[in-house]
Amino acid sequence: MTTADPLATQPGPSPSEPPPDAPPVTPSPPYSRPVTAANPPQAGLVAGVILAVIGGAFLVGRVLDLALGPEAWPLWIVLPGLALFGASFAVRSPAGLGLAIPGAIIATVGAILWVQETYDLYATWAYAWALTAPTAPGFAVLAHGLARGDRKAAGDGLRTMLVGLGLFLGFALFFEGVLGLSGERVAGLEDVLPFVVIGLGALLVVLSFGGRREVGRRV
Repeated sequence: MTTADPLATQPGPSPSEPPPDAPPVTPSPPYSRPVTAANPPQAGLVAGVILAVIGGAFLVGRVLDLALGPEAWPLWIVLPGLALFGASFAVRSPAGLGLAIPGAIIATVGAILWVQETYDLYATWAYAWALTAPTAPGFAVLAHGLARGDRKAAGDGLRTMLVGLGLFLGFALFFEGVLGLSGERVAGLEDVLPFVVIGLGALLVVLSFGGRREVGRRV
């Protein structure tokens, strides 16, 4: 008659449980990532790109002997916007897109002010606002979508940009062609303007349905 070994009947530790004499495991803090050469600090990277762009602008001005007088003050709005937009491509999305959109808006505002200052056309803000939004944010999303290979983002950015350009052209035709905001009116534009507005509206409707079809395919 054989007697059973009492140690054989005792349950052992589960494979998923640590042994009793193992040291305690300290959980790592959430969202912590080691800083390596492939993952540099984003703040330092962005600041470095901005300083490089501004320094490059000063260097070009010295080499070409450009006179940046009071009439060129919008340039100091364009440069920081371009610096932010350029730095956005060195930062991972969505943080990069968060830099690209304000950068594009700032640069666009500076460019509009530069044209208005040069030709004394400040009244064009009646329709030039459409270039700052939604045209500039749409361009930023389109550029990031193409750079990252994201077709959805590129399509959304293209549609948003076209909406902004359509608004700009439609209001420009009305204010300049019908009202003559900056000078003489365009003769006969009153007869053509309704068809232009209808065409722009039809284009926006087609683009809207195109975006919905893409969403339906993904679902």
